[in-house]
Amino acid sequence: MNEARVLVLHNAVTAESPADARDILEQLDCVGRALAELGHVTETLAVDLDLPALKSALRARRPDLVFNLVEAIEDSGQLVPVATALLDHLQIPYTGSGTEALLVTSNKVLTKRWLRRLGLPTSDWWDPLEPPPVQPAPGPWIVKPLWEDASIGMDDRSVVGSFAEVPARLREKQRQRPGRWFAEQFVEGRELNVALLAGHTGPEVLPVPEIEFVDFPAGKPRIVGYAAKWDEASFECRNTRRRFVDRDREAALCATLGGLARECWEAFGLEGYARVDFRVDAGGNPWILELNANPCISPDAGFAAAAAEAGLSYREAIRRIVAAARRP
Repeated sequence: MNEARVLVLHNAVTAESPADARDILEQLDCVGRALAELGHVTETLAVDLDLPALKSALRARRPDLVFNLVEAIEDSGQLVPVATALLDHLQIPYTGSGTEALLVTSNKVLTKRWLRRLGLPTSDWWDPLEPPPVQPAPGPWIVKPLWEDASIGMDDRSVVGSFAEVPARLREKQRQRPGRWFAEQFVEGRELNVALLAGHTGPEVLPVPEIEFVDFPAGKPRIVGYAAKWDEASFECRNTRRRFVDRDREAALCATLGGLARECWEAFGLEGYARVDFRVDAGGNPWILELNANPCISPDAGFAAAAAEAGLSYREAIRRIVAAARRP
């Protein structure tokens, strides 16, 4: 794309916002600089639920393209598709996946239902709106917020020893953070993710990072919870480290994960860039945890790290995201 007027759309934050929300400020700065280096004229616009005002602002600014960084609206991941739905309505091009893909992948249970129907590997789950399973999967389970990402609400108490403990733990979590929660069978094993970036011949699978849980004591759940991502002083943050899987030594694993990620890209209609999160059990079997159709692209986040490992500069990654923008 030649020089364009690019409007960077993002969730509104304040000084009192939690760390996960304030991360958008770093993304705004880095994406803005990359766009400027690419020759684009940029400005920013925060999104809230005043849709008439947002509609008026979009029409007044008349951008050639919107770079979509909306990760939540009024602290709710459930509302993320609202922004792109309005852009669709106004026929404004924007980066990343479309409204339908964002809607499906933002709902973790809906994602798992689609994965199961497509024959893609995902562990058993329970949505409290449905009857409990007659024969629940054995072993530990984990409870999660249905709509939120960034490990919001996730800590050691998210993991329970068996399904029998799930209903009480779900009620506890809902008291702490109102909203819908669900539970899934916890896969003991390795935590990996696959970043995908649009290219000329389809999505490019970037190098695969693994999260290592260093010196975690026995009995401590090996999960990337909220503290691991956002509390730099915590044990979890200091002791969860990213390394990249050796593509020669573990070529078969990388090929399997990359193939599954590509299948997700096609089946869910992902565009521009995305990330697929996995656990790999002791037998080497991969299990898809969730899909992120709008992953964080801070320079120190996993997506940018994977791009750098592939030899791509941050600016080049942004250029490719812009080049793959949806057109009305």
